[in-house]
Amino acid sequence: MRRRDAGLVLCGALLLLAGCSTANDDAVPSGVAEPSASSTAGGGATADWQSRLDADVAAAVADGTVPGFAMAHVAADREATVAVGGQRSYDDATPLGVDAPFHLGSDTKAMTAVLLGTFVEEGALDLDASLGELFPEAALAEPTASVTLRDVLGHRAGLSDDLLDLDALHAAPDASVARAGAVLAALGAAGEPGTFAYANVGYMLAGTVAERIGGASWEELITGRVFAPLGMDCGFGAPTGSDAPLGHQADGTVIGGDDPITDNPAALGPAGTVHCPMASWAAFATSVLDGLRGDDSPVLAAVTAADLFGGHQDYVAGWSLLEEEGQHIWAHDGSNTVWYARAVLLVERDEVLLLAANTGEQAAVDAMDRLTESFLAEG
Repeated sequence: MRRRDAGLVLCGALLLLAGCSTANDDAVPSGVAEPSASSTAGGGATADWQSRLDADVAAAVADGTVPGFAMAHVAADREATVAVGGQRSYDDATPLGVDAPFHLGSDTKAMTAVLLGTFVEEGALDLDASLGELFPEAALAEPTASVTLRDVLGHRAGLSDDLLDLDALHAAPDASVARAGAVLAALGAAGEPGTFAYANVGYMLAGTVAERIGGASWEELITGRVFAPLGMDCGFGAPTGSDAPLGHQADGTVIGGDDPITDNPAALGPAGTVHCPMASWAAFATSVLDGLRGDDSPVLAAVTAADLFGGHQDYVAGWSLLEEEGQHIWAHDGSNTVWYARAVLLVERDEVLLLAANTGEQAAVDAMDRLTESFLAEG
């Protein structure tokens, strides 16, 4: 893909603020399960996609370097196809079912942006409101005081993650209070706005704004205002349950439910702690694609989506914009370093492609790169 600017398809480097992917040449699972597949409807075209995704998922886990892998596709007729394969972890050969939840990392950011859009739709929020207006208690100086929420959602606010203390955030008894404190600290140390600089704290700020307007926690608000209207069955932090996939460190170490740190602090939630089954994630991605195409969705009217995705920036509302051969491609990667996820929206083709793995190691990223390029080449 040709990028319109540097650093467009990005993941939020969350866990320990490390990079999106890591290499692992040593860990090999004891066995590989066959893919478990499902579709929302029958028919020839859907059957073709089911066969394709089944084969793609099976290939991704075939050599054992990726424990679990999942894909979803949504066609222009809105038929969704899901395939999940592999096993729970390198140490646990329990096969993954079609409803297995995968951690989405920074693909959560797009959900937080849509949450803000629901308040815009109600007239309770203006994306062009300044940080000085939104955080009067911070007594912000210029130029930070004039930075807008729209700038924040585009990572152009001059904010940095440098002051985030993950240990302190993990220990904080109240995620919302800790999040607000981290946001105020980042605002006080903000640099010159205008230049793209990826910062998780910007979406923590967005979550704090939502909490102040909505009078509830970010988790409650996004569940009630985004997940529920779309029929999504999603949660926060590392997936739990005896058959849920587990994350993996670069050296193959399994990050299980008994690990003291299975995910980023809850305070970072709006920037990247959601997990979802693939069908639920597909419902969300479809709602965004509808908005990009000028159609209403259960969470955003077309006019609100136009406001949220307006302008001519390369990064907007949790998505990077790329162009290839006349196609407008909105994409984003997410990882907390022990999971990896990728979302791709093709506006003109009116299609969605989603990929996820329960490891952030290079083998998973390579598989996603290969499958993404194949998908895009078909246009």
